[in-house]
Amino acid sequence: MHALRPLPLLLLLGAALPLGAQDAAAKKPGTFEGSASLGFSQTRGNADATTINVANKLKYAVVGWQVQQDLTFFYGEAEGKVNANFWNGGLRAQRGLGNRVGAYLVGRFDRNVLQGIARRFEEGVGLDITAVSTKAQALTLALGVSQFQQTLTPGSTTTFDGSFPAARAALDFRHKFSANATFQQTAEYLPNLSESSAYLVNTESTIVAPLLSRLAVKVGYVIRYNSAPPVRNRVPLRTTDTFFSSGVTYSF
Repeated sequence: MHALRPLPLLLLLGAALPLGAQDAAAKKPGTFEGSASLGFSQTRGNADATTINVANKLKYAVVGWQVQQDLTFFYGEAEGKVNANFWNGGLRAQRGLGNRVGAYLVGRFDRNVLQGIARRFEEGVGLDITAVSTKAQALTLALGVSQFQQTLTPGSTTTFDGSFPAARAALDFRHKFSANATFQQTAEYLPNLSESSAYLVNTESTIVAPLLSRLAVKVGYVIRYNSAPPVRNRVPLRTTDTFFSSGVTYSF
């Protein structure tokens, strides 16, 4: 199957978006908000282990567009050996095309050394559909296409090419218990369009509970599933990695 090329679609969509209707719920141009989180734990004695998790999210509204940046980092060592080394970050631009429909452009980078991924880039385009929007709850569904460029760690191999197209179906559910206490669940399914047996599933669950006006406790759980993980030195790697995190987050 010929690889899809989302980049020309990105350019066409970017040119067409200014013709779309303004999102009635869009924030004022120039509005900026964000959050930063940090978690750390260390064990010494009969067992030596260190873990750290860092995350941030930024949002900025400019004339009809909303730009978002996010980053997640997990690193861990136990008995002098690295047992977690995961990066995931991205930049997303979205624009409303109507009351409940919008379009998005996205670029992402991730790295998961223990799953054999030295680096993986994604460029995507698609549509967002707001299924539920109330003061307490919001549910957004997304459909799109992406192009990946993947580089494996030394000694790792896969049965398909490192550059491949994928479809994308995703959801983003948010619930507000109060002004500063929230639950969020995201999930995405990315089937490889050049290899029918290969697909990715990524989910993230987070709960935020306030401590002070801008300071809160954040608990998160990330799942990264790869149906066709690399084989490293003739040993198949596991399909699923999970990352549990807890720490404090500051919003601004």
